[in-house]
Amino acid sequence: MVCDREGIGKGLARLLALCAVALLGGSPAAGQAVLFSHAGGFYADTFSLGMEVRYAPADSHYAIHYTLNGAEPTECDTRYTGPLPLTERCYSQAALYKVQTVPDDRWFAPDEVEHIIVVRAAAFDSEGYRRSAVTTQAYLIDSLMHRRISLPVVSLCADSLSLFDYDTGLFVMGYYHDPHLPYSTGNYFQKGRMWERAAAMGYYEPDGGTLEQDCGLRVHGNSQRVLAQKGLSLYARSDYGEKSFRYPFFGHRKQNSYRRLVLRPWKTSWGASGVEDWLCQQIAEPLRCDNMANRPVVLFINGEYWGIYFLEEKADEHYVEEHHGVADEEVDLLAYWGEEVENGHVARWDSLYQWLQDADLSREADYNYLASQVDIDALIDYMLLQILVQNDDWPVNNVRYWSAPERKWRWLFFDGDGALCAMPKRSAILDYVTYNVPRRSTHTSLRATLLFRRLYGNAGFLQRTMERLRELEETHFAYRNTSPHLQRIAQELEPEVPYQIRRFDSPSSMAGWWAAVQVIDDFLRMEPAAMVEEYAQYFGLKEDPDRECEVTVYDPMGREVLRRRARPSELPFEGLPAGRYYVKLGNGETQKWRIGS
Repeated sequence: MVCDREGIGKGLARLLALCAVALLGGSPAAGQAVLFSHAGGFYADTFSLGMEVRYAPADSHYAIHYTLNGAEPTECDTRYTGPLPLTERCYSQAALYKVQTVPDDRWFAPDEVEHIIVVRAAAFDSEGYRRSAVTTQAYLIDSLMHRRISLPVVSLCADSLSLFDYDTGLFVMGYYHDPHLPYSTGNYFQKGRMWERAAAMGYYEPDGGTLEQDCGLRVHGNSQRVLAQKGLSLYARSDYGEKSFRYPFFGHRKQNSYRRLVLRPWKTSWGASGVEDWLCQQIAEPLRCDNMANRPVVLFINGEYWGIYFLEEKADEHYVEEHHGVADEEVDLLAYWGEEVENGHVARWDSLYQWLQDADLSREADYNYLASQVDIDALIDYMLLQILVQNDDWPVNNVRYWSAPERKWRWLFFDGDGALCAMPKRSAILDYVTYNVPRRSTHTSLRATLLFRRLYGNAGFLQRTMERLRELEETHFAYRNTSPHLQRIAQELEPEVPYQIRRFDSPSSMAGWWAAVQVIDDFLRMEPAAMVEEYAQYFGLKEDPDRECEVTVYDPMGREVLRRRARPSELPFEGLPAGRYYVKLGNGETQKWRIGS
């Protein structure tokens, strides 16, 4: 095979070489691969990288060719002749960050970005055909970067044509951009398998944990695809080698195998903190509804810094399979209240929805039938979670729910980017849930609220939600439990936020970021307790002045000395040493005690 660099250019030569391999039968031999002397990951200082062909026939005379810009190597690329010193000269020169990918008013181009070294290599025979799999490694070298990244790093490598080509590139406005509809058109709004591109993914933890495998890459999300920092979905398929990502990304979860993963970008946050969805997922973890595990990471694409992301489970049929043991082909997964079918069929839901139109859930028979079709406890937690975090992008949007044979309908909580910022009036989220006006609004609609409106016609359901709301506010939503989540993520992100600012101008400053974190802290401190009172007033529920609540007792130094559930009529507790105490009741009341003389 001949590579004429001057005649046709390297990009076209690469395409011709790949086509020739496919058409002329030059497929890689099973098991043959280029072996690197050093595994990908974090290193304190520079070193020289060695390469050799593993399992090659003795008389093969294979040559190794490699790239440093994230592209798959062809025989046109640099030939390996000896150990490669990993220095700044190995950084990709592609400058992808300078390629404008969104309309002018959404575009920000930094002067420079941080780099890591990515090396992709393969073995080629004397005729120029690739005879091995492509080996891809990423190297994060402290002495070159002048720092150690404290978060896990995800490195994605893909041919630049797959990402930035006018006709087929995932990241650009491109062929499908309509200047009259600048915020809803473009290549990045295209969906489906035709818009999935092959990529090499590396996951590297500072403590040494790694995962490297090929996968599929797509743009993820809806309207926010028009952002320069785009959401991404990763697909494990046998076509790429492995059917799943086998790694314990989320240590608190039992699962260590995932068919799909999402990289949720910082910029999809409605505020400047970047952490709303992450925090909502932490709060949701112990509840009875389904939620997505996630963790913060730093993303590099073809060796260039791409900012802070949150690696997250994908809310799809594979999530159901992995967490509930239901084969994905049996899962009916719906979105937008049945207007979109993500997997399976809509017939069972349509039948239930039509029945709901005329149902009267104040009748025991009707309520019992619905309870046979819907997991009521899980639905209550899902609904109250959305209410307590005041999710301003629900219930019309961000709705997915599933069922299967012999399984009740359950809802997935998967997007809290519009949450944790107090609405102009606290009852707004309750208005969303009970909306009964034919005209559809940005936030809600008759279709989105039919199930809730019918359920609220049942006095028992209303009382159950009130009791569960009080319980959640006193436990999982109590400030003492939610604040540590926020403080932890703020500490983890703080060293990385300046690099996110320089890359995408979002947030605008460190001071702005800390102010946004404080807004969320204020929300966690005040809003859940206030929502309990708002909920009771909104639905005309009477508070029991002697209801059981959580009681926390503090000494004069502010140290907690006792916590238990009790009725106000049971106070003060016996057995405490003599002295003065400050008491906080879960119903919002505060007291001062003096025990003994």
